[in-house]
Amino acid sequence: MNAEYEINLSQNIPSDGKEHLVEIQTYNLPANYLYHSVPKLSPGAFLLAKIADYGKYNLLSGTANIFFEGMYVGQSYIDMNTTTDSLLVSLGKDEKISIKRIQLNDMTSKKFIGTNTKETKAYEIIARNNKKSSIQLEVLDQVPISRNKDIEVEIEEKSNAEYTEDYGKLKWKINIQSSETKKLRL
Repeated sequence: MNAEYEINLSQNIPSDGKEHLVEIQTYNLPANYLYHSVPKLSPGAFLLAKIADYGKYNLLSGTANIFFEGMYVGQSYIDMNTTTDSLLVSLGKDEKISIKRIQLNDMTSKKFIGTNTKETKAYEIIARNNKKSSIQLEVLDQVPISRNKDIEVEIEEKSNAEYTEDYGKLKWKINIQSSETKKLRL
């Protein structure tokens, strides 16, 4: 229920009565990297570090300074109250990956059939990799879920997305080569 940390780094802390931050421990953690995007909410891709077997580091929940490829990229909150087998740490938005979600007006319609209404909506997600190397991108979207037996929701096209019907969740895992653009339809 408790943790003990042995601080092996010498620290010089001024006795000026002010609050000072000191480094307790530094870890170089092995991670798998993937890009994650929810273009319905934000037109960009975020780099995530997926760290397996993170329990052995005895980390605490809190803010961490993140360095990637030797450069400071910012701070991220590490939540140790997760029950997953891997810890996900956000390394921020990558400006070299462009993603947008647009509604396709020529495929959108609304028809009245007696007392019923049939509404069709279509979207296209366009992802472009402007990096010099290929990337693995995970794209999330959703479709409405009907809790009313008189309302039916049907997916006509999902561009090979994994579909979780209970939540209406669509997930694509795509590889995009350098300077390549991929399109997904929904």
